Amino acid sequence: MGITVKSEYALRLIMEIARCGNASRPSPLSKLVKMTRMIPKEFAEKIMSELRQAGIVKSIRGRYGGYTLNGDPKDITVLDIVRAVDEPEKIKKCAFDIRKCENSEDCVLREAVWERLFEAIEDTLKSVTIQNLIDLCQSKDSTKSEGSEVEESRSKHRR
Repeated sequence: MGITVKSEYALRLIMEIARCGNASRPSPLSKLVKMTRMIPKEFAEKIMSELRQAGIVKSIRGRYGGYTLNGDPKDITVLDIVRAVDEPEKIKKCAFDIRKCENSEDCVLREAVWERLFEAIEDTLKSVTIQNLIDLCQSKDSTKSEGSEVEESRSKHRR
C-alpha cells in the first residue's frame, strides 16, 4: 500500500484549511496553493473538487469564497481523505506491481503478509484524525521555536 502524491497533496490542503479557515472565513484556493507551495493550481482544483464531492469540504462562491471543512477536524480521518481522492485499488496494489496476477486466488504472500499489512495500514489511517495532525504540527512548531530561543540565549551569553 502506498500513499499517492495525490493523497499527500489532499492532506496538505486539508491541513491548511483546518489551520487557517473556518465557516466564517473560508480559505481561497489561491491561498491554499500558496501555503502548500508545491501543488500545481490545476491539480489542487481537481483534488478540492473530489474532496467536495466526498463531503469533506464545502465550497463557498463569491468574492470572499473558498473552502471550509464540512465537519470537525476531530471527526475527519486520514483514511477519509485518502479514500476521497484515490481509488481503493490504487491503495491496495500488488507488491510486485503486477497488473493481473495469475496467482491472486491462491497467493500465499497475499494471504500471509499483504492482506494483514493492508489492514494494519488502514487501521492506522483510520485512527489518525486531522486534529491529531494539527496538534502534532503545533507541538513541533513550539519545540522548534523553544529551541531557537535557547540557541539565541546561548549565543548572547557567549559574547
